[in-house]
Amino acid sequence: MKFMQIPKERMRTEKEIIENVLAVAGEDEAVRAVIRTNLLPKREYDYYNFYFVVKDTQKFEGDVFARCFGERILLYRGDKNYPEMFPNDTKAHLMVFSDGVTIAINVVDRDTFLARYNGEPDHENVWIGDTYLKLLDKDGALPVIERLDEKQTWFAEKPSEEGFISACNEFWWVMKTLAEYTLRKELPSAMFYLNVAVRDLLNRMIRWDLFLRAGQPVDMGILDSNMEKLLGEERFSLYKRTYPTADYASIWTAFDAVAELWNLLGNEVAANCGYTYPKDTEINMLRLIQSMK
Repeated sequence: MKFMQIPKERMRTEKEIIENVLAVAGEDEAVRAVIRTNLLPKREYDYYNFYFVVKDTQKFEGDVFARCFGERILLYRGDKNYPEMFPNDTKAHLMVFSDGVTIAINVVDRDTFLARYNGEPDHENVWIGDTYLKLLDKDGALPVIERLDEKQTWFAEKPSEEGFISACNEFWWVMKTLAEYTLRKELPSAMFYLNVAVRDLLNRMIRWDLFLRAGQPVDMGILDSNMEKLLGEERFSLYKRTYPTADYASIWTAFDAVAELWNLLGNEVAANCGYTYPKDTEINMLRLIQSMK
């Protein structure tokens, strides 16, 4: 299948996008304030994220922005697919335009926005950055809104001894389950366990280790995107080996890489915390899994 060759349009500038958004908001009596978030540079991809603070979010249930911001090629309603991430009837209009610009508008009431700004939601939405800048406040109803440094990506957690041992026990539980699915040749389940259940625990151990070795908070980036530069070449090379192709031999190779990296990091975390790494559990579980094979 070949992709169609589409002539490249001139991508609009940041100034043009901001002016367009403020013009739309200014003309709509229902919109009382506009806050821009996710302000960190997105390299060559122009991505703009806004909150529209309104009194009645239901007005924005339909496709109200269809002709507001240019030739749109995609509308994705995040609130429809993941309502738990958009509380209190928040409406999420995520739009991609033919010139490559992406605009996300989350329509919220005042209290919901302030709860988000103050870090109160129970469900942390990693897709929405926590940098903020107020662009419009028609009623003067919001406080000063300006936070230009991302904080939700900074990691500074030392595990308790109980939490560390629990993570190690869970890790070997899911590694055994991964082995079982692999041996039964149930590829979707095996890949899920490796790339979700196992990796979530492995990444947690990586974060603990990076923080403890640095002795200060570390910026992991959204979805751990800074891991490559933080781990260093040798360790990241081992981490890359934990990603398999879709065949069983590759999954076992990834299994071995995960176990090796976990052992390295787990021992470092234990030493830095003054805990005892549960090596007997590791030895016994690896022996059991080997016998299963």
